[in-house]
Amino acid sequence: MPQTPPILSRANPLTVGSVGSYDVLKNLSISSLENQCDLIEIRLDLVYEEFTKRGKNLWKHLLPFPLLFTARSHAEGSPYELDAKDRCFILNEVMEDASLIDIEASSISELNELIPSLREADIPWIASFHNFSNLPKEQDIAEKLSLAKAHGASCFKLAAHLNSIEDLATLLNFQKNNQGFPIATMGMGLLGPSSRLLCAQMGSVLNYGYLGEKPTAPGQWSAHQLRLGIKSLHSFS
Repeated sequence: MPQTPPILSRANPLTVGSVGSYDVLKNLSISSLENQCDLIEIRLDLVYEEFTKRGKNLWKHLLPFPLLFTARSHAEGSPYELDAKDRCFILNEVMEDASLIDIEASSISELNELIPSLREADIPWIASFHNFSNLPKEQDIAEKLSLAKAHGASCFKLAAHLNSIEDLATLLNFQKNNQGFPIATMGMGLLGPSSRLLCAQMGSVLNYGYLGEKPTAPGQWSAHQLRLGIKSLHSFS
């Protein structure tokens, strides 16, 4: 049955350890994770070949540690071209072990058949929105947030490349002003590391760092560093 979902609270920002390779995943243990993160993001698109061979045995050794499953599209960060049918299939296959599922807001219509199954299984899901070039216009962000709410998402995630201090201020204001619905925000690029601490301080419910040696997105801290930093902050939310 699905794992116990994490509590998404502005007052208790969680650290997500993101895994982007089979070599990292197979060498993790529950004991090694306890001081690094609160839950693990398994990027199914990045371990797709191994998943087709080994299935859920890839992470069996990590249960019951909370697992967040993501199957990214090429347009939102995956180096691979997995179509909507493939992504829907693999996300459906892992629901039994999921504490959270990530569905890109732009793919909600394509993966819509998955949402009733998540609701029936009582598995919360994140509606995510990524832009690796710049911070989207406020209207575009608002539209994606409305889409997330309308389809029953439990959280809205915004990750965007920040090109200026003004971008960072806009992102922080968005995080601060959207109370009443769980929001996870983070910057990428040169301002990414500082933004991730500040967003957590403003109430970002999920904050992503990497496990292993390589980031899974530009501007990430290691999960361990990020968690230590977040634990030292006083909340503004």
